[in-house]
Amino acid sequence: MNETPYSREEVLAAGEGFPERGLLCHKCKTKIPQFRDLTEQDKTRILKLIREDRNIMAIEELKIATGCSLRWAKIWVLHSGKPEQLENQTLPCPYCGKPLRTSLAKQCRYCLKDWHSIEKE
Repeated sequence: MNETPYSREEVLAAGEGFPERGLLCHKCKTKIPQFRDLTEQDKTRILKLIREDRNIMAIEELKIATGCSLRWAKIWVLHSGKPEQLENQTLPCPYCGKPLRTSLAKQCRYCLKDWHSIEKE
């Protein structure tokens, strides 16, 4: 899966459709777009709004900061910018097949294989 962050130019060109790349949410299978131009300061402010249950304001702030569509902003805000792990469910290691600690794990505790930097399509 390609998790490369979108540039502002790509965001503007993408329009209103669903993101084609991003972090995959294990619960809803939606790709959560990542934004190259989202500064840490903006991200911190938006995450604070989300924690305060001010999602509409967070969506508007994200749209201003990145130029993204309403759909992309909603996806990002509803996921707080990152996927949620599955409750009480793990995936098998792609190398040895033993269960991973969480559905978001990127390293196996049994065979110690690591796939943090591998892009999967």
